Amino acid sequence: MRVSALFLLTIGVFGMGFARPALADGPDYRTNTGPNGADFSGVNLGVDAGVALGSASGANTSGPAGGLHLGYNFQAAHLVGGAEIDSMFGSIKAGSLGGDSFNQNFLSSARVKAGYAFGDILGYGTIGWAYSTATYEDPLASESKTLKGSVFGFGAEYALTRTVSIRAEYLRYDFGNATYSTPYSSKQIYTDTNLLRVGASVHF
Repeated sequence: MRVSALFLLTIGVFGMGFARPALADGPDYRTNTGPNGADFSGVNLGVDAGVALGSASGANTSGPAGGLHLGYNFQAAHLVGGAEIDSMFGSIKAGSLGGDSFNQNFLSSARVKAGYAFGDILGYGTIGWAYSTATYEDPLASESKTLKGSVFGFGAEYALTRTVSIRAEYLRYDFGNATYSTPYSSKQIYTDTNLLRVGASVHF
């Protein structure tokens, strides 16, 4: 159900983005690839997909993740600043925890961004707060927790058209230690995650 809803929303968002050139002209476009370079200001909504590589108390973690982002940018000449929130569902699993298992199934962040526009390309850095849900499971029971931490990273965005852009990002999440307890065991797990993702945005 989540996959179907995400697919339909993605089709709707990008259908709106590509349809706008037929509905309006000139200054209504937020991402302008004219002779003065792109205008990345305004509201942007888009999709992301990537792969996560990290660790859980020494055990390697890896898996796919995908979701949506919503942000707002302001631009003064070539300087760009803004804020963004994102939510991603995934299946980021630990390779080995002595017969036990560990899985992150959700990543989210709220971040500020700052960058510089080189014509139609925007390079930027980002930093903020991060959230995740994780489940630890031994052979007989399991416990789930909401993890809170920090995130930072950098990326580049390219304006394909006046309303649509694509981007690539690296994000580093640090969630610190959390204690997972079941009736049969207790384990402290330090979780960090590196996310490499690509995305596309419609600008309004």
